Amino acid sequence: MRLTAAASSLVVVMTMAPTVSASAVENEVFGMKIGEPLALPLCELSLPTPAARSSSKGPGSRAFNKLTAPPPEPLKLTPPATGLCVAPGPTSMAVGNTEFGPGEYGYLVFATDEYPAWIAPIGMSIGAGAGDALSLEGVGGLVLLRDGRVIALRFNTTGFEAQSRVMELLTRKFGSPTSQKAVSWHNDLGGSRESITAQWRTRDFFADYSSVVQQQATRVQGLSGGIGSLSIGNDLGQRVLQPVNKEAEF
Repeated sequence: MRLTAAASSLVVVMTMAPTVSASAVENEVFGMKIGEPLALPLCELSLPTPAARSSSKGPGSRAFNKLTAPPPEPLKLTPPATGLCVAPGPTSMAVGNTEFGPGEYGYLVFATDEYPAWIAPIGMSIGAGAGDALSLEGVGGLVLLRDGRVIALRFNTTGFEAQSRVMELLTRKFGSPTSQKAVSWHNDLGGSRESITAQWRTRDFFADYSSVVQQQATRVQGLSGGIGSLSIGNDLGQRVLQPVNKEAEF
């Protein structure tokens, strides 16, 4: 859905803050150190019990049953009892401007009772078939790896409702943002609300936070809710996550 001028408008205010010194930044997030090998336990996987189904018998039944068989159920992730676990990505996946192969990225899963309220839950399936598909429910985020080392972390956040808490946590950990934008959303009823976009930059470190991403803001009813995005990593991770705009070629 596109944001139309009749439905809402944006007013962007840019503020700048002094650059945070490299010594002030902690490069550890949820126990994972940016630039260091990933040291998390693997998530437990379980195969769902197949549903009972009727099958035909007689000439041609084998081919018929194969054609009408439902697709295989994806493997299910079991959240850890405490802390975080990681489920290595089983297929290739494009992130930003780079394609990551199996094992070069992973899905982070929080313990059920320790799930941060500001992180938006995600449910999805990936993979192309039995043994490759992976069902993701309650996933905490995405970790990107290069040579086994963490280069970036990505999380979805719970939009407007989480922005004050997320900014508090980020500022406490990384200091004042290098730059910050206030984005005002206006609707047809005369209501308005501000979302936040903030960046932190130091030597070989970045953090980018948007409390409501633009493509999601148009789905917000009554200027509430929404989905935000938080990315943290090193310079390599930042280059990987930057989208590439290519001009048309003749």
